[in-house]
Amino acid sequence: MIKFESQELEVMKKSGEAIGRVAKHYISEIYQLDRARTVEDIEKQIKNISLRAMSIEKKEEKDDTKIYMPPIADLMVIINKYKEAYDEIKDIVIVYASIELSYLKWKENQTKKEKEE
Repeated sequence: MIKFESQELEVMKKSGEAIGRVAKHYISEIYQLDRARTVEDIEKQIKNISLRAMSIEKKEEKDDTKIYMPPIADLMVIINKYKEAYDEIKDIVIVYASIELSYLKWKENQTKKEKEE
């Protein structure tokens, strides 16, 4: 197990949050990332996620659909730095993505409940 620097963990967290925002519209992206079995598979999936983020922003002009993508570029640097630990990095990012997605879904449900009242 690698001991990541706090800055690297922060990048993984921010990347996971961005991926979680994409997953709100395309849940399959988290599953596809989880299925990645090599560094190359992860890089390919991150590219797909980045393209999805762009398509979300083009489709919807609301402020809440903006996805801050620079941490994804930093994540690629970390993945290439720790190629032998790609699975650990992937798991950390997926945890943060899942947390962000669950928060967004919860927030959406709260908004719906408030409108109904």
